[in-house]
Amino acid sequence: MTLYPPVIVRIDDRLIHGQVLVGWCNHYNIRDILVADDEIAREEWEKNLLLMAVTGQMHADVVPVAEAVKKIQHCLKAREKCMVLVASPFHIEQMDRHGLAVRTINVGGIHFKEGRREFLHYLFLNDEEVAAFQRLMKKGYRFVCQDVPDGPHYDLARILAKKK
Repeated sequence: MTLYPPVIVRIDDRLIHGQVLVGWCNHYNIRDILVADDEIAREEWEKNLLLMAVTGQMHADVVPVAEAVKKIQHCLKAREKCMVLVASPFHIEQMDRHGLAVRTINVGGIHFKEGRREFLHYLFLNDEEVAAFQRLMKKGYRFVCQDVPDGPHYDLARILAKKK
């Protein structure tokens, strides 16, 4: 069963890091990474800091959310592999407003902060984040929680229902 199309959209609050590069990109043979974040795209030093992690034959860029959605549409039509990284479900809501075509979203690490509670060992959410996920689910999005590509995957809707 294929969980993801050629374009994997992943929520991971660390964005570009070793697990994404070595684990996800190697597993799916992905060479293009796109971080979709309006704020980081405006901050040259923060953008460059993220991109420093990418070496070799991989290519990465940090772009505003609207531009990322256009790139996703292009990759889907061309059947080009790409991983799009965002830090939170709020970014997915923003992408949805721009016409995000990918409906299955991978959820990786959203780490502990004050006010968040544990749903999985790598997934901690506050009430606002839970509400954002639920709004997106009502629009037809499916969220698959999976920390590593060959690890178990969990349906976020079921996890949220159990934790009520």
